[in-house]
Amino acid sequence: MSRIRILPEILSNKIAAGEVVQRPASVVKELVENSIDAQATQIEITIKNGGRDLIQIIDNGVGLNQEELTLAIQRHATSKIAEIEDLFRIRTMGFRGEALPSIASVSMMELVSKASGSDAAFSLEVQAGRAADVAPIAWEQGTRITVKNLFFNVPARLKFLKAKRTELNHILERVKPLALIHPDIGFKLVADDKVVFDLRVSSPEERVIALFGSEYRDKIIPVEDSRGNIKVSGFIGNLDLVRVARGEQYLSINHRPISDRLINNAVYQAYKSLIQRGEFPFYMLNISVPLNEVDVNVHPTKTEVKFNDEWRVYHVVKETVESGLRQTLKVMPGFQSRPQAAPLFSPNDATSPQTSFSITGTDQPDPHASPRSPEESEVLEKARQFSQVLDRGTVEEKPQRQTGGFIWQVHNKYILSQINNGIAIIDQHVAHERILYEEALRDMDENKGVSQQLLFPASQEFSADDYNILVDIIPSLNTLGFRLREFGPRTILVEAVPNGMRGGSEGAILKEIIDYYRENRVFDYSPSKRLAASYSCKAAVKAGDPLTEEEMRVLVDRLFATENPFYCPHGRPIIINLSIDELDKRFERH
Repeated sequence: MSRIRILPEILSNKIAAGEVVQRPASVVKELVENSIDAQATQIEITIKNGGRDLIQIIDNGVGLNQEELTLAIQRHATSKIAEIEDLFRIRTMGFRGEALPSIASVSMMELVSKASGSDAAFSLEVQAGRAADVAPIAWEQGTRITVKNLFFNVPARLKFLKAKRTELNHILERVKPLALIHPDIGFKLVADDKVVFDLRVSSPEERVIALFGSEYRDKIIPVEDSRGNIKVSGFIGNLDLVRVARGEQYLSINHRPISDRLINNAVYQAYKSLIQRGEFPFYMLNISVPLNEVDVNVHPTKTEVKFNDEWRVYHVVKETVESGLRQTLKVMPGFQSRPQAAPLFSPNDATSPQTSFSITGTDQPDPHASPRSPEESEVLEKARQFSQVLDRGTVEEKPQRQTGGFIWQVHNKYILSQINNGIAIIDQHVAHERILYEEALRDMDENKGVSQQLLFPASQEFSADDYNILVDIIPSLNTLGFRLREFGPRTILVEAVPNGMRGGSEGAILKEIIDYYRENRVFDYSPSKRLAASYSCKAAVKAGDPLTEEEMRVLVDRLFATENPFYCPHGRPIIINLSIDELDKRFERH
């Protein structure tokens, strides 16, 4: 018998599903792209249990007739290409003809459609790749595709799915770029009977605001430029929209969402003098090029493309963003200067050594934070550093600040203090971080975080994915001293903040906590420690914050009272000790 055989169609579809249908978000992406190609002006997405139990897409597009409905579930059946030359002038979102048969092979799927101009609608049920007969049904214009029990027949894939909120966030990551690119299409997303967003047809600017919140209204800058046959258009954000985690950077080529490290780098280079390492600006840019100068057929999920002249595209994108920044530097408040640090104590508190340090209004970068690189080597290195340090013990003897000894601040970054056996050089940010980290762990463990009531409760609006993360951690944040509660779609009401944290900065601080929590989720040593580390990193004083002498003394005394004053929660050293003996040796004093 021959060792070479033709795979059964059901098995080949499952293999294709492994490439195309990685999780519920993949299903949503493929089906929504089909709706866009079908010229829909309204798309409704319904999700249950993160997409495990139900994914339903309803559109008002051109629909399918009875024959087309049957062909649509055949592998490599497509209406979008007919000859090899079509691969080099693709105008549609999908074209491989793999999505529907791949999805049908790992789910229970029903297709209902009525073709434009037809009097009849038809339905087709497919279970694990096996189709029933097409049957007539009552249905209005367009198509409804219902996917139930995803991966019910592939348990190995099912067990790798995450919690429903995590899967919902992956869905949002796929839908948001499509909604941004197509403001001429209405999008509605309902998850577990709650409306996540309901986007009406609007202008591109209003679509950004509808997705990310009203605070973006005066902080996004329209850009548009062209060089030859390359055109770049869209929006960039001012410095108020800079985040410390990736996630609000959107690129598209001919209105197709893409991921491209070189083009992303072009934008970062334009911002280079304005942001620090580990900071990420908002941008949403579409690159228009002739169809025959870009190949979109280089990846199964069509998220990567190949340009004929990628460096030319790089320079056009970079120059377009630089031009937009130059024109707005003098008129956009967010670009004039970075916010200055607020004093650590209010005037009434300055004499009280027991007063908690406040979270300042600065957005100076965390000096030890670094972005998670896509390269696995960097991820593994970062994972190694977390694994090393969180509860790193010490056998060193705790220092003691010498009463009445000198204390100085060097470059608004380091504190020099005379201690019992020499001199201590202290990094003020990581010192305060260690203090807040231990206090946060204690407060969460004992559920007794001290709050200060805001005079007027503040409502904070978040993007859908930020909101999902925040809702998950509200109970833990409340044990730290926050008082937060859900207040309408994507809105949180802040009634109180931890003692010492001034009102007015709560929105920015919560977003930084979300960013930090999201970026470090993969290194999940424990939820409480991750949240404590997130809060302490963002609430601590920053490098560059000027401190009074009293503030420095209080900071040093509180540091020396912690369980581990030598390392921050992420393993960076806090103190460098220079003993009297070492100083004597350095000066050759015998």
